[in-house]
Amino acid sequence: MLASGVAAGIIAGVAFGGDWHRLGTFGLKLWPVLVVSLGIRVIGIVFPSTPLALYLLSLSGVAVVAARNWQIPGAVLIAVGTLSNLVVGGVNAGMPYDVGAMTAVGAPPPNDSLHIPLTADTRLEFLADIIPVGPIHAVYSLGDFLVGLGGFLIPIMWLQPAAISVNDRTVRSPNFAFFWAAQVISRFGDPITLVALAYLTYRATNSALWTAIAVLIATLPNAVFGFFGGAVADAVGHRRVMLGADIVRAAAIGIVPLLVALNGPLVAVFAMALLAATCSAIFNPARGALIPSLLDEAHLARGNALVYGTDRAVEVVGGLAAGLLVAALGTNAFLVDAGTFALSAMLLSRVAVRETRHRIGFASLLAQAQEGFVILRRSSVLWSNTVFSLVAQLSIPVVNGLMPTFLIQRFAENDTSIGAALFGIAEAAIAIGAVVGSVLLPRYAAGIRKGRLLVIGFAATGVVVIAIAFAPSFPVLVALFVILGIANVAFYVPNITLLQEQTEPKARARVFGARIALVNLSWLPLIFLTGSLADIAGPSTLIAIAGTVTVATALVGLRIPRVSKVV
Repeated sequence: MLASGVAAGIIAGVAFGGDWHRLGTFGLKLWPVLVVSLGIRVIGIVFPSTPLALYLLSLSGVAVVAARNWQIPGAVLIAVGTLSNLVVGGVNAGMPYDVGAMTAVGAPPPNDSLHIPLTADTRLEFLADIIPVGPIHAVYSLGDFLVGLGGFLIPIMWLQPAAISVNDRTVRSPNFAFFWAAQVISRFGDPITLVALAYLTYRATNSALWTAIAVLIATLPNAVFGFFGGAVADAVGHRRVMLGADIVRAAAIGIVPLLVALNGPLVAVFAMALLAATCSAIFNPARGALIPSLLDEAHLARGNALVYGTDRAVEVVGGLAAGLLVAALGTNAFLVDAGTFALSAMLLSRVAVRETRHRIGFASLLAQAQEGFVILRRSSVLWSNTVFSLVAQLSIPVVNGLMPTFLIQRFAENDTSIGAALFGIAEAAIAIGAVVGSVLLPRYAAGIRKGRLLVIGFAATGVVVIAIAFAPSFPVLVALFVILGIANVAFYVPNITLLQEQTEPKARARVFGARIALVNLSWLPLIFLTGSLADIAGPSTLIAIAGTVTVATALVGLRIPRVSKVV
């Protein structure tokens, strides 16, 4: 995992404009100890009968070297991950592995003296090799992932020059590289709290209502506090408020396992989740507002496409990982999410931008929150775009809300386990389409004016949603979801780019906050309404109607110059 993480970090670092020659300047204290430790590990691979003591000695050496070099970003993760593997291997006289997980992913059982089967007597089971990774047919421990992530961070950050010394404003600049890496890590952790909170709530209450309330707590602040979040971000500074939000989220989510261990009331857990979600409501508009400060106009659309594509891909991977982590770690999975926020804060601290800070009181906060909406309302282009987009994308919450039921009824013969697997595949297909679209559209659609691309994207989305409702087979449905991911990029990128270009930097986060809040407020009642009607009309009918509304809205948009003719 360490070697794989370092290799991936070098590739990502070079891809974002880093200079691989900088590897020659990398200095490591106690490096001979690391060489000996890795040499022992290689011996263990070549000779499986190597005594367990040598394996543990190798882990001890890596942990010591990583701890001694704690100033290097990523080294602490390697130290903690290696130490956790060392502890669980030491107390169990071997590294326990889950035989069932191995069989599920088709991984061959280990034949060395390090690994032992997991049993009922295994201690510290949550640190053992219990996390299956199907695509590569392997089972890893939590410590392995920490080591791999630490190995990734070291080269990607070392290969970049100091961001403050570089005036480059491209997607391959150090500033954007650190920003992008922070978003990837933070987004990966987002689904973990949602899944873990639902798991904890249902375990404590056995109530579907309380579980639904838990999910609502984690998502409602974006709708309620979006207006205020943008105003706070504009007053404090976009990068500064993102950094602060990550630090608070890391602390709030990290406290949850302690509350559970102390048998604290569920309301206290909800309060921590609500605090973290409120920080997200500030973080999200600040993120959209910061991107134009990192990229020039020529690279803005490409940067937005890259962020959107990686968002979707990481969200799907994070969602799948969240289920595995909660199943394996229980409420300790909250600590993983807290760690992602802390890492995101560390990366954001390396982003160099000039920001001013303004004092803001409650009265001025209300006034500035209202100003975000007022700016949207007074700009004929932005308001026309906002109203058009709100109506055109109403099919998205319908598809998101009804898709699990649709898949279970249409393709899983009412088997919820099969339906859950199909839903994961469908989400992955959308992510693949989004990644493909984020790569291809900025290159081949650069000559199309934003308004026309926006209309085309929504029209294509509506047509695909209608086709999804009548898909004859699951393979056809998967292909349609890939196309849907591409279509989503086609309307998302011009939407965000237009909002960034048409808004002054000092008010940009307020406008983003207002837009995010309006979107969430329009989606919430629609999810409840269509969910209630699905038992009567059927999910496929409602999905088809939603797609028809999107197509009709796109056709109307063609007749509105302030929508379709925006350059």
